[in-house]
Amino acid sequence: MIKESNYERVYTGSEINGKFIQNYLEEAGIHSVVRNDGESAVRAGFGTNYINQTLVFVEKENLVRAKHLVEKAFVNSEISDAELEAEATQSRLEDEDLVTESNSTLIQTENKPKRSMLNLALNAGLLLYSLYRLYPLTQGESLPTFRIVLSGFIAVFCGYTLIKHFKN
Repeated sequence: MIKESNYERVYTGSEINGKFIQNYLEEAGIHSVVRNDGESAVRAGFGTNYINQTLVFVEKENLVRAKHLVEKAFVNSEISDAELEAEATQSRLEDEDLVTESNSTLIQTENKPKRSMLNLALNAGLLLYSLYRLYPLTQGESLPTFRIVLSGFIAVFCGYTLIKHFKN
């Protein structure tokens, strides 16, 4: 769900199957969360053309057991419980160990924001202009409050942005 979330996805499919899996897991004592992006899109007003898929999430501590139960719910084959548990353990947990050992995440994010030269020049120009607009205060002149507040905000914001860029 979220990068630092305590939940992992165990099933993706139709809404009916998602509710079935949720009830099946609840009967086994595993709390699950169902997310339906299609229903969320309709409620948010994005329309009805969104693919209606339900995602079922469980807590990471119950991941292996939940995967085992999901496989068992839909597969009526002669696979033993031990084989299903071994497959569930191998499929996701080994990959998770590799990810945590290399200190890289599945979603790559950059620590340093990319700023173009135009953006930096614009921030520097706005900083200088806002300080120029506030200069009469140093000479003892009075300025309208709105001008002081607006120019001060622009100066602080642009100064913070430039400091943050060059600090990284």
